[in-house]
Amino acid sequence: MATQQHNARLNQKRAEREKKDSEDSPSEKREVVMHGAKLKCEYAQQLGELKVTSNELMLQDKLWATQGDGNNMVNLQFKGTCGHPKWPAQNMQPPPCMSVIKLSPWENLGTSIVQEQKVLVKESTITCNPDFNTAVASPIPNVESIAIKAAPLIINAYFAKFNLTTARNVTTLDLTKVEERGLSYGVALVIETVGLEGKKLKVKIKSGVRKVLSDVDAAISFIDLKDIDAVTNPANYKNVTAKEEFEVEVGKLASDASLSNKDSFKDKAVLKLMLNQKPDNLSFDLAKLIANDTSKEALVYVEINCSEPDVEYMGIDNGSGTKNAFLKEEGKYFKIKNKEQVWLTTARGEMEKGVTEATHCNTIINDYHQVNREHKPSGCATITNAWCASFIGWCLTQNNFSAQCDPGAYTYGHINTRYRNKRVVRDGKTVTLPDHFDDPVWAKNTDANKLALGSICVVNNRKHVTFAVAKNKEGTHLFGLGGNQGDAVKISAYSARVSSVYPIEYTINEEDYELPIYYRELTSESVT
Repeated sequence: MATQQHNARLNQKRAEREKKDSEDSPSEKREVVMHGAKLKCEYAQQLGELKVTSNELMLQDKLWATQGDGNNMVNLQFKGTCGHPKWPAQNMQPPPCMSVIKLSPWENLGTSIVQEQKVLVKESTITCNPDFNTAVASPIPNVESIAIKAAPLIINAYFAKFNLTTARNVTTLDLTKVEERGLSYGVALVIETVGLEGKKLKVKIKSGVRKVLSDVDAAISFIDLKDIDAVTNPANYKNVTAKEEFEVEVGKLASDASLSNKDSFKDKAVLKLMLNQKPDNLSFDLAKLIANDTSKEALVYVEINCSEPDVEYMGIDNGSGTKNAFLKEEGKYFKIKNKEQVWLTTARGEMEKGVTEATHCNTIINDYHQVNREHKPSGCATITNAWCASFIGWCLTQNNFSAQCDPGAYTYGHINTRYRNKRVVRDGKTVTLPDHFDDPVWAKNTDANKLALGSICVVNNRKHVTFAVAKNKEGTHLFGLGGNQGDAVKISAYSARVSSVYPIEYTINEEDYELPIYYRELTSESVT
């Protein structure tokens, strides 16, 4: 009797195995998802549970889970609060999971059909864009046996100063968040995302509440430093043009093996810009527009677009129905200012006029030279009528700053006033007073003689004086704006500098020690 029962059980198991082996898709049946499957969400506090309501067919006393089981009110059940990053990004407390779950249809379904619905398998995916709703549900369900993809997000955008440092063979890209930056300076736009690594974003910088650099909500063109980095021949820097729309890849820096902190950029897109429309000189037209604004600044915001499906933007609605505008709020607009001092504005005005010895000799004699106290040259085209120092003094005094008001470039390397040698009568005798420097002090030195924006620099072995306005990428040359540079008012490059001073009335700011970078070829004509 026992033998008969044993044989019967063996025959039953053999029949079950043969029946199972004869089915169309055994591998799929081994991976199907059933009622009661435990769900794991990376943002939930504990495991959830899958409730099947889409059909009544069972396998081994379990309901099959199908594509119909995607009702956020019923099928995906989670307890606790939602830990999705969008809530802290909006300064909100995490809400209950069941109050914010919003599901997309299931994707990557199996091939078996149950009551006219495809079954769910391990490879099936579902997306959740959590948001407040009137239903009960839960977010981004990552089932223990199902791969779930998080909804792609563009969370935030901000501007930052960037600095690449190398110490002990370790290179680090440092980003420091800033709320304002100077015209012609470099800046990085940092875009924080989720689920978009390797994807491309389109970016525009637009004018905010006031028309300054463009009409309100109109794009402003700037230099993309990616285009600068692509230049291999410095002669081609001049061919780089500003553009209104930029493309940047999320996580691009994360693949840069030379960066020690590359992993921190996995979900970030970093767009490096030069806040200028020329690579080799400040855009004076933009500077004048900023100067005409009552606040002396341009307020801008960022518009971001991504062609990937189901992207959620966490910015401000810019009128298109999409919340893809960032920094477009009172107190959050990014500010662009002209950091150059007023005497540089005066100097640039003369350069814009096209002042040269051939065309403006009377201006040089009657205006620039007249600033001098003791000796006023009467020409403009000979070595004895050199006018670089006169031009510096004229630009300063036009703006009520002290100057070394006597010809002689080298004198601008001294902070005391220069007095020329001259013959005077003392006690009935004619004596010659030597050339010397004495009170009053008209200027102040920069810290440790460091190069600084707008500082007065003696160069060319003390034979020339100019205003510092920028430096080259390698830091080997300064760019000086001055007079008598190639017989004109223009910008030239200098490799050697003797001194840097400011007029005594000027308050030196720490940011003065950071000069913008101009991208231009250093030719014999451009280097004085």
